[in-house]
Amino acid sequence: MSYANTQVAQIAAISSNRCIGKGNELPWHISADLQHFKKMTTRSDAQSSQTESTVQGIVIMGRKTFESMGSKPLPKRVSFIITSQLDYAEQKGLVGRDNAHVVHNLDDALTQAASLAHGVHLDTIWVIGGERVFNDALMYTDRIELTHVDTEISDGDAFYPELPSDFNVVKESEQMHNDKSDLNFYFVSYQR
Repeated sequence: MSYANTQVAQIAAISSNRCIGKGNELPWHISADLQHFKKMTTRSDAQSSQTESTVQGIVIMGRKTFESMGSKPLPKRVSFIITSQLDYAEQKGLVGRDNAHVVHNLDDALTQAASLAHGVHLDTIWVIGGERVFNDALMYTDRIELTHVDTEISDGDAFYPELPSDFNVVKESEQMHNDKSDLNFYFVSYQR
């Protein structure tokens, strides 16, 4: 189902009741999951030649997700931020920035991201949240990378959508344990 020959992938960490956020923050801190996210969404230098662009990843997110990351674009990645606020780029000082683009719908984000991906030879665009963006992007998504965190978040306010039945598990990691949060978690790759 690729969008303009570019794979659309989603990445999220979800609790057993599908919670992905609470008070516009992750409901836990698991450094191995954050490292996994960075590794997945950033192409390593070994894969890109020096002549290519310094862009090593493309991420699409909603405004609240962007703000939950301190309203700063992720290092080495270009961020497409979806918001209905027409003056958002001005408000956040993002006008003219190469690493952050404000768009007003998912279609524009996907179209511009696919065009950029083609230009810098990246084969994947990453959708990184939040709830509404994940939901709206599901029909364009080829692959989903989920970190399943073994906990129930009763007071969460953002949830990951149910996976459509045409997604199958293609890879699953061993269960791991995070000592700081005392939580078990594992990584699962789903493919359409």
